[in-house]
Amino acid sequence: MYKNLFVFVLTFLFASLANAQSLRISMQERVPAEWDKNVYSLVNRIENWKPSETAIIICDMWDKHWCPIATKRFNELAAALNPVIETARNQGVLIVHSPSDCINYYKDFAQRKILSTCKDKNIAVLINNQKLPSESKIPFPIDMSDEGCECTPKSRSYKAWTKQTDLIPIKEQDLISESGEELGVYFKQHGIKNVILTGVATNMCVLHRPFGLRNMKRLGMNVVLMRDMTDSMYNPAKSPFVDHFSGTDLVVEYIETYVSPTIVSTDFTGQKQFRFLDDKRKRIAFLVAEGEYHANQRLPEFAHELTLRNFSCDFSLGVPRMDGEGRHNLENLHILENADLAIIFVRRRALEAEKMAKIKKYVASGRPLLVIRTSCVAFDTNKEKITGENNQILEQWKEFDRDILGGNYQNHHEHLKTGTDISIVPGMENHPILRGVKPFNSLNWLYKNRPLHSEKAQVLLLGSNPDKPIEPVLWTNGDNVIYTSLGHWDDWKIESFKNIMLNSVNFLIKEKNQKIIP
Repeated sequence: MYKNLFVFVLTFLFASLANAQSLRISMQERVPAEWDKNVYSLVNRIENWKPSETAIIICDMWDKHWCPIATKRFNELAAALNPVIETARNQGVLIVHSPSDCINYYKDFAQRKILSTCKDKNIAVLINNQKLPSESKIPFPIDMSDEGCECTPKSRSYKAWTKQTDLIPIKEQDLISESGEELGVYFKQHGIKNVILTGVATNMCVLHRPFGLRNMKRLGMNVVLMRDMTDSMYNPAKSPFVDHFSGTDLVVEYIETYVSPTIVSTDFTGQKQFRFLDDKRKRIAFLVAEGEYHANQRLPEFAHELTLRNFSCDFSLGVPRMDGEGRHNLENLHILENADLAIIFVRRRALEAEKMAKIKKYVASGRPLLVIRTSCVAFDTNKEKITGENNQILEQWKEFDRDILGGNYQNHHEHLKTGTDISIVPGMENHPILRGVKPFNSLNWLYKNRPLHSEKAQVLLLGSNPDKPIEPVLWTNGDNVIYTSLGHWDDWKIESFKNIMLNSVNFLIKEKNQKIIP
């Protein structure tokens, strides 16, 4: 009796300890913008979840797929996913294994039997395989009419799976189910509110299975996709004719816009997010924390164009405002670890020392930077001291403009309805960054930057206002830094400005064979 009591007390204590350590979940989603119709802003929000109220559903991680390439990728994913599952399980999160079409294999497992009485007609009626109202009339971003296998010759479709892969072991405290009704009942009975979907395939099963994203949302769950621990069935020979992994990224973008937020495994492991070995695309890290120029809309739109050109784009986001709680923060800075290029559109943020160190480490590595408008004061709050949580002093980098960009920001000229005239520096017409660029007018108010601090600076574009000194508005600082004081939300509608941004990526990453401008 005492032994059973001891075990009970230990179990209770471990459960209490796990729930005392809440999960800090960093959620990324695309929401309707306030300033225009039919446009979206990419935003991040932080939620603290109780482990006892959280479940991870592992979707269709079978032992074998009929497509050999898919089987190879899914096995690679499984090996990376299991440590994440182990970590979450140890933190007190419920793990649900959902290998569709294989449930009969598990009929005698205790983890399966426990759900046999979970029936509720009111919940069952909510489960269907239709799109959500938010997806109405929205075209899907990839063509999967051939079922997504890219093998040559194409493999024959058949039921190749018998159970879940052994690379993800099923533990005693886990559950096994392919039923949205069963899980909906169990979650309701046990106070599960937060559901994370992982597994395959993002564009098929993860979305529309009875336990998938759409149905968990119908059941009122706070549901998210773990975007790095998933893969799609997509053949690059089909529209939009992009790399396989770019196809997956387009599906994730669709999900963030119309279905649910996403997270990365970093929230559980503290490690950088997973990347497939065959994903050879150049990686671009966007750092965005700015509230005046619609950067949360324009930079994701730019990233979409780059994704269609087979670049991998990840975001580190701050709140798009200049005051209030959480302003001095950037999420997901781990993306800088493997980035080939960092694009920064940030305004006056101070950061925790560990986070600022990640940015300085990237810059010190000599990897390239494309820096936009307010980012000349990205890490200069214009105050001597900023305190964060627990009154710790946050770090600033006031010398970023002078030492890294070669700039000399001294405020700006007055706002003019006539805007700023942009011209090419004589002799620079054939510079690769200016390919397809002609003089144009920008609604930006003109930044004062003359004279520049760096001897390495090569000015490419000039800006002029009536009766004011001409100012540099685009320059390189060596071979790996480009800065522009342009970046008004209407600039992105100007063909010449769009070409500048695309050419800049090409110039900095130095992809000789990368086709940037059609």
